[in-house]
Amino acid sequence: MRLIATRRVNDEMTLGEDVHCENADGTPLLRAGTKLSAAYTKSLLEHGINAVYVEDAVSAGIVVPRALSTELKSSASKTVAKAMSSLRELKPKDAGLGDQEIAELTAIAALIAEHVAGSAEVGMALIDLSTTDDQVYEHSVNVTALGLLIGDRLLRTHGFRDWEGKRSFEGIQARIVRLGLGLLLHDIGKMAIPKDIAEKEEPLTAEETAFVRRHPVMGCDMLRGDTVTPLVKAVVRSHHERWDGAGYPDGKRGEDINQLARIASVANFYDAIVSARPGSPMQPPEVGWRAVIDARETRFDPLVVDTFRELVAPWPIGTEVLLSDGRRGIVASVPKGQLDRPTVRVVHTEGAQEHAGVEIPLLEQPDLQITGTALDPPLAGVSDQPGSAAATTPLRPAQGETARAA
Repeated sequence: MRLIATRRVNDEMTLGEDVHCENADGTPLLRAGTKLSAAYTKSLLEHGINAVYVEDAVSAGIVVPRALSTELKSSASKTVAKAMSSLRELKPKDAGLGDQEIAELTAIAALIAEHVAGSAEVGMALIDLSTTDDQVYEHSVNVTALGLLIGDRLLRTHGFRDWEGKRSFEGIQARIVRLGLGLLLHDIGKMAIPKDIAEKEEPLTAEETAFVRRHPVMGCDMLRGDTVTPLVKAVVRSHHERWDGAGYPDGKRGEDINQLARIASVANFYDAIVSARPGSPMQPPEVGWRAVIDARETRFDPLVVDTFRELVAPWPIGTEVLLSDGRRGIVASVPKGQLDRPTVRVVHTEGAQEHAGVEIPLLEQPDLQITGTALDPPLAGVSDQPGSAAATTPLRPAQGETARAA
């Protein structure tokens, strides 16, 4: 199986996973195993589904691990939407989530935490190229999945500082669930931002930027009472603080920033880069991965970045890549401990078609590099099958991209 832009689908491909649409009643728009056709492709694009997992000859046997199942992600998005929808038109001083909404979100956070706990998978898919009516909900769930993946590993390995400053491993599971609830709610303050600002494609004015930067504080104002713990509120308020002190809203620095907020900061930043937003197209996973690694000790806690690097691959399984020797392939597997040196299945070699299907462990080829990822459609009339001229497909550079701010 491999991930492919919907506009690149051809009638030789079969859908690899169910496709769900946020506006549907829970029934998949298309089910796995469906033979894709021009009519189905048109329908997918009309519903805003910009990428799908497909099964075809070149990807046979490749299994793409997902951070969350489609069903759990859909359920989580609906729960977040239900909790937040009543807040959109309210001012922060009048808004507040009720006990029932908090209980439902906590249950979802616990379910996601259980799903990712102790995950041994590497090279899993952490991005979703589909679009929804409200990307705040989708973003919140994506950030929760990644944040809990990082948080589970970091907290169980290194623990946390208790109120006396001592390292502790007590109540780790409860702490992880609180992290999950904070991640689900981290952008709740954006419900108070007018849509004309939130969805603006042009650069924001200084006044608009200052208003948007109030969303962590406005979010905390929406979380009142004893139902939400200080740890959850710390994630909401401090997920835009920076390790070097240049963040907002309080300009906190280093370990003065709550540990859970430091985890949320990395997850939020990564998803902001690899997800499509108004006026800013999605970037390949490697660009988000590199931006996080490069911000170690400036924007981010070094330990959080190191944990991220242990768990997140720059080129997830199922990603189409271009190699430095001109060959084009699909990431077939990712080795633990060396997530940036995957095994690549060759799809096409110019002038040497007999090499198609060969799998190359990059760990054993130190001089061979990945130089790009295929996110754009092929040239007109170019086939996407083994041995074709598809190696000429435009590929976005894997290096040198400018990272977007979270």
